[in-house]
Amino acid sequence: AIANIFNQHVTDSIKVSNNSWSANTLITSTTEGAIRASYSQTITAMRSMQTNGGVIVFAAGNDLSTQPDAWGAAPYLITELANEWLVVVAVDADGVEPNYTNRCGVAKAFCVTAVGGGDNQSTEGVYAADAGTINGYTRLSGTSMAAPHVSGLVAALMEKFPSLTAAQIVNRIKNGASLTGLTG
Repeated sequence: AIANIFNQHVTDSIKVSNNSWSANTLITSTTEGAIRASYSQTITAMRSMQTNGGVIVFAAGNDLSTQPDAWGAAPYLITELANEWLVVVAVDADGVEPNYTNRCGVAKAFCVTAVGGGDNQSTEGVYAADAGTINGYTRLSGTSMAAPHVSGLVAALMEKFPSLTAAQIVNRIKNGASLTGLTG
């Protein structure tokens, strides 16, 4: 089913894939062989999306860990996916990593941060649409709130610089990012 999603991205010419779902395991708790054995079709579909000009963005996870989730950090082990991939950890409005966010860890070569809300979600969360509320919004915190900021940046850069490849867009984002103040 996951492979079908990325194959559909190719069919529909989707250029940015925002992903905020988890493998419920950290990248350092699995192996390349295990991922390839379980998800060979998905890896092929993801790579196809990338070779067709797409960028894959993943939330790092909210496990208070020094390492990202296995999906978000998959290119650490499945290296052919790395050039057009970003994993996103969260910072609060002051640029400080909240306790909940997973850190870049072994995925530091393709990891960036974005505002995902603070530890007190009710007062420091990022506004999200919620039809079930009186004003239509709620506050949420997490790497799933941070990843769409990066996906939006990817889309804006692709529109502004159509001559750049997906890998060049990812490199611009990584090269423009700052490590100032981050602990992980």
